[in-house]
Amino acid sequence: MSFKPFVAQWGIIGCGWISTEFVQDICRPPSSRGVKNISHAVAAAGSRNIAKAQGFLDKNCPQGAAAQQDGLVDFKPKAYGSYKGVVEDPNVNIVYIGTMNVCHYDDAKLALEGGKHVLLEKPATLNAAEWRSLVSIAKEKNLFLMEAVWTRFNPVLLAIQKAIHQDNVIGDIRCLYSDLSMDSLGKRADTDRLLSAELAGGPLLDLGPYPLVWTMMMLYRHPKNERTPPAKIGSTMMLHHTGVDVATNFALTFPKITAMANCTANLLSPTQKSQHTRIVGSEGEILVQGITSRPQSYIIRRLKDPSKEGGEYLEDELVDMSFEEGGLVFEADHVARCLKDGLIESKDMPWDETELTMSIFDQIRKEGGYKFLPGLEKVQLD
Repeated sequence: MSFKPFVAQWGIIGCGWISTEFVQDICRPPSSRGVKNISHAVAAAGSRNIAKAQGFLDKNCPQGAAAQQDGLVDFKPKAYGSYKGVVEDPNVNIVYIGTMNVCHYDDAKLALEGGKHVLLEKPATLNAAEWRSLVSIAKEKNLFLMEAVWTRFNPVLLAIQKAIHQDNVIGDIRCLYSDLSMDSLGKRADTDRLLSAELAGGPLLDLGPYPLVWTMMMLYRHPKNERTPPAKIGSTMMLHHTGVDVATNFALTFPKITAMANCTANLLSPTQKSQHTRIVGSEGEILVQGITSRPQSYIIRRLKDPSKEGGEYLEDELVDMSFEEGGLVFEADHVARCLKDGLIESKDMPWDETELTMSIFDQIRKEGGYKFLPGLEKVQLD
């Protein structure tokens, strides 16, 4: 009896850059990464313009995704000039939403109410209240819903998490420093999505989720922290003249493990790819290499004598885990396994952690004086 893998049949809403990266990644054969029990197919793509949707499919998956190339499904990707068309396509069983941040809530609601599972790009929504609303719909309709924080599934991040949480390679974790920034100010128009108040721009929601995911995975999820939320959240913020933030620094404390995270996201200076995240412990530190959202390797620096202040380090240990995949396919594989198992919530990216991260951003915006323009938030905070 031949074995047939489960196929996630994707409908793509939004045909921009991140959707392009996602589709190109799921076109890779699962066998190239040692995956056998699941696969992916692109069933449909939708844009406000059907020509753009067709062009997106022609460019990124002319032969479909992996399952179509392997003959596991018999349909071809179909283009639609509306998002509703994607949701109503009978070949779609899960919708990937890669639209603008201000559209996430409405687009996810459309898909859920149309009976489709949803993978929703980060930030999931503009505030925690919008996310809670989507979760209530998913529960009511028994549908899978997950925020697409692809870095959570990156094999390098997971290896570092194991090194810290299980192998104790740097002793007790003390501080985490993480940054994702771009030198965009003065180089992009005020109408650009990163600077436009009408599009809820600024680095906090666009870039900030990546430094925060390192905090969540290393400190919040540390076994000794027992999923205890940060005790204090502090921020300082500069505002661009359009009304969005251009530089945000935020700190989170985790007293249960005597640890602190310092996160930065700005549009003033580029992130150093050689050291975007530094995790310091009582016996050494780990320097993450690559880019904050897509690490490729890491360096372990162990102290010669952890009992001394300002002690010397032993020779650096480089752990190179470079991979060819774009990085989004690891997340897509996880979602496909969840669907295969009949889950509506991921244990690795659960609803309450998305709510916590959105609540953190809500508080940072409140402290920094960043208010969205009236009408952008479809569900108001309590």
